[in-house]
Amino acid sequence: MSEEIDALKGWQVFELVDLPKGRRAIRGKWVFDIKSDGRKRARYVAKGFSQIEGIDFKALFSPVVRYESVRFMFALAAIFGWYMTAVDVKTAFLYGKLDEEIYMEQPEGFHQKGQERKVYRLHRAIYGLKQAARAWWLELEQSVKKMGFTQLHSDSGIFVFHSKQGMVIMIAYVDDIIFFGKKILADEKKAEFMKKWECRDLGSPTKFLSMRIK
Repeated sequence: MSEEIDALKGWQVFELVDLPKGRRAIRGKWVFDIKSDGRKRARYVAKGFSQIEGIDFKALFSPVVRYESVRFMFALAAIFGWYMTAVDVKTAFLYGKLDEEIYMEQPEGFHQKGQERKVYRLHRAIYGLKQAARAWWLELEQSVKKMGFTQLHSDSGIFVFHSKQGMVIMIAYVDDIIFFGKKILADEKKAEFMKKWECRDLGSPTKFLSMRIK
């Protein structure tokens, strides 16, 4: 839990302020999980159902790669013997910047001493916010295009990079990313991606969208 609060502070997700008159703070809650590798995870998430449309959020839609497209990419990788390498973006939603003015209660057990009545003014998206996925996607989309990738019209979750050395295809499902192509070039683009975003390098993927990969 302390690591989660430190991460929020490190990314400057919020500032502690007095709640303005006429505004209300949305509530939050702690969510606990044990990852498949045994790591314990605590997240402080927003209770997004308490947000009011037009005040706390506007646009929500955020694309993800289609399940059929992922299966098709695995088929192509098997046929052409493509190299595959994956990353998981850490605290992805915290990268998304907010356009709306949103206030949130301080987390249970972590109220600032002497400032218990103050609230968080959110500057970045936090898990649970209705617009969090969209805010992260817009940041991801822009950064990948700056890396030279072109987004497919047929599936917004697929990006293609062409050069004289060959081609790299990147698929993205929220914060899970796989690069396909020649090993040297795919590793090069992955390294470039990891300089921009803090990631866990998963190496050769063994699982994606509940599909096991051999």
